[in-house]
Amino acid sequence: MIKNYLPKKAKKLISEGAILVDVRCEAENKFVGRVPDSILIPWLDEPEWEVDEAEFIKTFSRFEIEKDAEIILICRSGYRSDDAGKCLVKHGFTNIAHVVSGFEGDLDEEDQRGNVNGWRHDGMPWIQC
Repeated sequence: MIKNYLPKKAKKLISEGAILVDVRCEAENKFVGRVPDSILIPWLDEPEWEVDEAEFIKTFSRFEIEKDAEIILICRSGYRSDDAGKCLVKHGFTNIAHVVSGFEGDLDEEDQRGNVNGWRHDGMPWIQC
C-alpha cells in the first residue's frame, strides 16, 4: 500500500530521514526545478518516453536503498509517483509514500499548474539548476 502525503507532511518526514525520490524526467528536474537533496530516478524519460519497470528497478537498486526504508516519491502532479510506488511495492519495498499533489500541483481552471497546490505552491524548499 502506498501512503499519500501532502507536501508539508512529506517535508517533515524527509527532515526526519525519509528518502525523497523524484521520478520526473531529467528535463523537468532541470528546467522546472527540484527538491534539494532528492534522488532523481525517472519513471520514464526521453528518448523512448515509455515505462520500463525493469530499468526503473535496476536504476533504483544502484542507490542501495533498503527495502524497508521510508521512501517518498514525487513527480509533477502525483500520477507517475503513484505508478512508480506500485512498482516498488511489487518489487518488495514496504514503506512507500508519494506527494499526492506533486511538485507542480493540479491544473487550475485555465489548465495551468502551480496555482492550486503542489510542493512549490505550498512553499516547500526547491532549487533550479
